[in-house]
Amino acid sequence: MKVLVTGGAGFIGSHIVDRLIVEGHQAVVVDNLSTGKKKNINRNANFYKLDILSPKLEKIIKKEKPDVISHHAAQIDVRRSVADPIFDAQVNILALIQLLEYGVKYGTKHIVFASSGGAVYGEQTEFPAPESHGTFPVSPYGITKLTGEKYLFYYRQNSGLDYTCLRYANVYGPRQDPFGEAGVVAIFTEKMLRNEPVKKCSGMSR
Repeated sequence: MKVLVTGGAGFIGSHIVDRLIVEGHQAVVVDNLSTGKKKNINRNANFYKLDILSPKLEKIIKKEKPDVISHHAAQIDVRRSVADPIFDAQVNILALIQLLEYGVKYGTKHIVFASSGGAVYGEQTEFPAPESHGTFPVSPYGITKLTGEKYLFYYRQNSGLDYTCLRYANVYGPRQDPFGEAGVVAIFTEKMLRNEPVKKCSGMSR
């Protein structure tokens, strides 16, 4: 099976690529390296340095014809989504729609979508939140992730493109950047190692 992983040089995406290759699959990585790192990319993966908003993405999908697309490239900064909701929507909604169009056109069978385990629910009324919890996002980032889920449902109904949504919670582990806005476990761990006070900031979620 051939799997194209957008954001495959990032924290989560690079681990997905590694596992795919271990299990004998072909992996194709598309990443603009804005936050991902080239050193994270498995040497057995076919790598394209490209932004997911680029129209050149169609040529890659046409050439590679992936069976599955694992879509992990995104704008993930909640605070930036508030400051620049247009950019957030361009990356998290328009790029996804473009990807779905190309997938349908060139025979992709399944999309795996990295959604959010916190931002799509908004202010929780149940703890822990079940997947059936109401979705009332309070940030543009959460809105775009929930919108992405709705578009996936639409494409399955109208084009037969199957999908899986993964509402990640606080993922942590090797290759995670402890200096960004997302990744609360890594951020807190880094602060504790530096003997700095640990304090949750508004909007810190994944």
